[in-house]
Amino acid sequence: MSSKAAPYKQEGIRKKMLISAEDYQRMGAAGIFADKPRVELIDGEIYTTSPFTPGHNGHVDKVAEFFTVNLFGKAKIRTQGSIRIDEYSEPEPDIAILRFSENFYSDKQATAKDVHLIIEVSVHTLETDRTVKKQKYAEAGIPEYWIVIPDKGIVEVYRKPEDGSYLDKNTYRKADEWLFEAFGLSIKGEDILI
Repeated sequence: MSSKAAPYKQEGIRKKMLISAEDYQRMGAAGIFADKPRVELIDGEIYTTSPFTPGHNGHVDKVAEFFTVNLFGKAKIRTQGSIRIDEYSEPEPDIAILRFSENFYSDKQATAKDVHLIIEVSVHTLETDRTVKKQKYAEAGIPEYWIVIPDKGIVEVYRKPEDGSYLDKNTYRKADEWLFEAFGLSIKGEDILI
């Protein structure tokens, strides 16, 4: 499973100090990121995220609406909110389908154990979504990870995380149908793709 990142990363004779998820949260609470672009924490390093485009927003909204209608009262649908993956990573996926929580996770950060599904909408982030993020989500044991790729009109569905990768990958188009296994919910490509 996931190996924790060391608090220091060796680079030649210099050491890079990595930021923990707790420190990252404290920085956010102190307003350090208030006038900055959107950021997320991956392996102890803070990365800016791509700006939202109308096509990206449209797909995020469509997916969120579909799951909100179909899983109302059964799961929490989080859009562009952070998830604590490990001690040094707190990514902000486009959509996370979380276990139901009556208080909407207002008293604690949602963690990998709370996640049924993570969805990234890849307009400008496909390489990162297929490599860094896919590996982090698999290491954390996220049972399903989907990448919506609007330019290609496809959804890549990854399942069965093991040893930092997903053993099962399927690609679906707008006319295809598949199952969201956690809820036995039938999904059509047209439910997700615009």
